[in-house]
Amino acid sequence: MKRPYWWLAGAVALFLAIATGLRTCRDPGVRVEDSSGETADIVPGLTLRDVTLEQQDDDGGLLWKVDAEEVTYSSDQEVADLVRPEGELYQDGQLLYRVKADTGTIRENGQVIFLEGNIVATGEQNQMVIYGQNLEWRPEADVMIVRNGLTGNHPQIRAQANEARIYDVESRMELEGEVVATTVVADPQVDPWLKLQGETVLWQWDQETLASDRPLRIEQFENAKVTQVFAGQRGLVELSEDRVTLEESVQAQLLDVPMELTTDKAIWDVEAERVQAVSSVRVVEPEQQLTITSQQGEFDLAEQIAYFSRDVLALAAKNNGRLTSDRLRWNLEEQTVFAEGAVNYQQTDPQLNVRGPQARGRIESQTVLMDGGRVTTEIIPDNN
Repeated sequence: MKRPYWWLAGAVALFLAIATGLRTCRDPGVRVEDSSGETADIVPGLTLRDVTLEQQDDDGGLLWKVDAEEVTYSSDQEVADLVRPEGELYQDGQLLYRVKADTGTIRENGQVIFLEGNIVATGEQNQMVIYGQNLEWRPEADVMIVRNGLTGNHPQIRAQANEARIYDVESRMELEGEVVATTVVADPQVDPWLKLQGETVLWQWDQETLASDRPLRIEQFENAKVTQVFAGQRGLVELSEDRVTLEESVQAQLLDVPMELTTDKAIWDVEAERVQAVSSVRVVEPEQQLTITSQQGEFDLAEQIAYFSRDVLALAAKNNGRLTSDRLRWNLEEQTVFAEGAVNYQQTDPQLNVRGPQARGRIESQTVLMDGGRVTTEIIPDNN
């Protein structure tokens, strides 16, 4: 971006009269204009009322424009303090934001604008409405920084954080500090929606993604009630695909089932109500005290059926029942399992060891039927 220059225009007949005959620093880029269009030099230290400030680049393109009830210039004309500023922020000739605040300051020859108190920034291109207490606009860096009580609304999400950096050229927002972001639905009391919580979240609105390389917690709400809770050390939410991917020490509470899940990586298809555990999955059903581990797993939340494959191990705490197999299907509603592939079932009371091609039944109640081919049963006598 080319280095801009800035000039001042306003309607203050009283101060124009005061300005006459006073010696000031002559800066051809700074001037004051009254309501009749007459111009005069700025007198440093004076307060001007009903003033318009504008910033342009070397080609005459508008970078920003601010109206204020009052403007006071410093003695060196490097700082302008604003009261009740309302303005427009531009980029490449396009209006990006309309902004307003209680007070403001313009520094560094117009290269930095600070706004404070009851900030409202309305995005003309990105459809955002942003609220906060501090706003910093740096046109050369193409960045807007909003701090202190940030909240924002957009057709994709609603968000709050301690701070946000907005890069409109790249269509991204970096949210930092106690970030909470929720997806937007027609009726949050009925429609399912997601709530994200973390210390940092990167939102790319053109790509419709939310990502974090820090611990991230995601909750699903339906009928105003939490139905699923996922947490991982990093994650990605693809809004357009209704898909969530969490990695590293992933933990999930599937409250409707109910079931607790631990895995290294989980892919959650929110709309289809399916969760895929890519590696080393562990599932606990607390009511039946049943634990199943495997190398891979998939969960149909709507039908309440879990599928496990590779090195499957099912343990029932109530009776020390133990079942291993290559694959296992678990009906959580009926609490029945169907295992196949090198099935081995053991229990301690009475002591029993059964091997066969497949098995079905309820492990926690010791009602397991082995079939599908040759079955070997070993009954271990009680030496007592």
